[in-house]
Amino acid sequence: MPAAASPAMSAEQLIESLRTLRQQPRDAAFWSRLCVCLSQLCRARAALVLRCSQSDMSWSLLGTNAPADSALLVQANTHIAELSPRALSQGYAYSPCPNGTLVAAVHLTDPEGPTLLLLEISSRERSAVNELLIRAQLVADLPANLPITSQVATGSQAQHEASQGLIDLLDLIARVMQEDEFGAATLGLVNLLVGVIGCDQAVLGWSDDGLVRVLAISHIDRFEQKSENVQLLEAALEEAVDQRQDIIFPTPPGSPLVTLAHDRLARRLGYGQLATLVSDDTEAVPEPQLVLLLGRREVGFESGQLHQVSVALHLLRPWMAVLRERSQPLPMRLLTQARIRLRRWLSPERLRYKALASAAVLASLVVVFGTWTYRIEASGELMTDSVQVVSAPFDGYLAQVNANLGDTVDEGMVLAELDTRELTLQSTDLQSEVRRYQAEADQARAASQVAETQIAMARMAQSQARMEQVIFQLKQARIAAPFSGVIVEGERKELSGSPMRQGDKLFRLARIEGLYALIHISERDIRELPLNATGELRLLGQPERTIRFTAEKLVPIAQFKGMQAGHFALKVRLDEHADWWRPGMAALARIEAGERRIIWIWTHKLIDTLHMMLWW
Repeated sequence: MPAAASPAMSAEQLIESLRTLRQQPRDAAFWSRLCVCLSQLCRARAALVLRCSQSDMSWSLLGTNAPADSALLVQANTHIAELSPRALSQGYAYSPCPNGTLVAAVHLTDPEGPTLLLLEISSRERSAVNELLIRAQLVADLPANLPITSQVATGSQAQHEASQGLIDLLDLIARVMQEDEFGAATLGLVNLLVGVIGCDQAVLGWSDDGLVRVLAISHIDRFEQKSENVQLLEAALEEAVDQRQDIIFPTPPGSPLVTLAHDRLARRLGYGQLATLVSDDTEAVPEPQLVLLLGRREVGFESGQLHQVSVALHLLRPWMAVLRERSQPLPMRLLTQARIRLRRWLSPERLRYKALASAAVLASLVVVFGTWTYRIEASGELMTDSVQVVSAPFDGYLAQVNANLGDTVDEGMVLAELDTRELTLQSTDLQSEVRRYQAEADQARAASQVAETQIAMARMAQSQARMEQVIFQLKQARIAAPFSGVIVEGERKELSGSPMRQGDKLFRLARIEGLYALIHISERDIRELPLNATGELRLLGQPERTIRFTAEKLVPIAQFKGMQAGHFALKVRLDEHADWWRPGMAALARIEAGERRIIWIWTHKLIDTLHMMLWW
């Protein structure tokens, strides 16, 4: 059954509870109490212990302090299936949950079968998950230790002493982590280790970028960094750091480890055995590490004891790193952080993110310092100078309109006809007047009336002139195309039956030759326009085709259309032509304005707008 929630314990109470657990029998109360202690030791929300049956390979719950409706308890089988293979092979494993928490599995040493501890770690503790897992591994052998009564019965008093040594190490860690000063913490660590391990001397060093410096020597408050003994100690520490291996000197025959510095140190100080432990958490990112050297003159070190010290060193390293950083001046602190981050970036871990970040940095450099051809974008249209206006030859009404806007016409084709009925009547009347005046002149000449003859002849000439004018107008009533081209202005529906006065525009006729483009450039971009500019345009009627052009003439007066900003007209010569092109066709143009920085191309319009908005 799940255990009831227990109040938080102090470090001393937690150590005492762990010590008490080692004396208790392995019943249901033991496993529940173990979950309570380990959840507080690892700052977990809840914990549960499961054991795998050797017969059917099923997992059974031994104890927990999680509520009955806890997600950890409800989904225990899912977590076990996911984490047990890794946890049993490497000692621990963890995976994130959708709600932001972590579920970690730690392999517990249990002679009765594979046993795992599941911990639910909150999201705020994710950054310290490695430290918390080390804490759990430090006491992972608790289930394997029999109670004292059994130990006395079987005569295994040595195992009890090992358990007591582990409790002492936990107490040592708690006391060191209570120190607020880096120097006091390092000196306290080596002095306490001498008492707990029972060695003659303990030396603590700090490795950063391959350089090892001695931080503290047991029972020595101050020492000269350049003294010969300290140099020998640093050489031995550096020897272990360079090989990234713990060194137990003397090494067994055939060992590949190099121990020249350890040999010199042992002969100099008279140590029979040396143990150098390196708190190297990872091989991928060489972060600053703690290095511990232990020396004994007679009795050797036990492997289990050195393992416990190594675990304690791993546990203390993050805390010592924080204390060391706090003890540094601000410039040195910033430099240290920069170096740590640089090492992480240069390490082979998280290659995907680093590749993306490197690509982003490279892209930013290209944007800031790289150049690109800047192109001025503008609208335009096809134009021609061969344009003629067809106007009304005299006052009248349009009787018939044969052409419409956009029509292609040939030279001489009748575009429209004016109403000639009134002119025809006038012509008939004038013909009658001419014949009448001719008859009057003949009669006066026969009567030898010279004055009347001249008057009649003058009137006849006047009528003939008027008749010739009417005949000329009748000939002009049929309005023909002066040349072959395209009607670019004038619509049939607006012209049919309309009254016209002499000179009114009927049509605008353009030749389909000598086409050029007229591009309208905004006054915002006119300062970037180079002389003899070149570029390309695309017609809206054929957007897949690019047409090159060369600038010929810029109209030096800005034009305005409504509320739009002023623009300048640029006449350009097209490098190619097509028969289907027509004057007035719309186009989009890009004028090459030379090389500019990419960031300027992207931001210059925004900067210009801000200059206008923030101008005062």
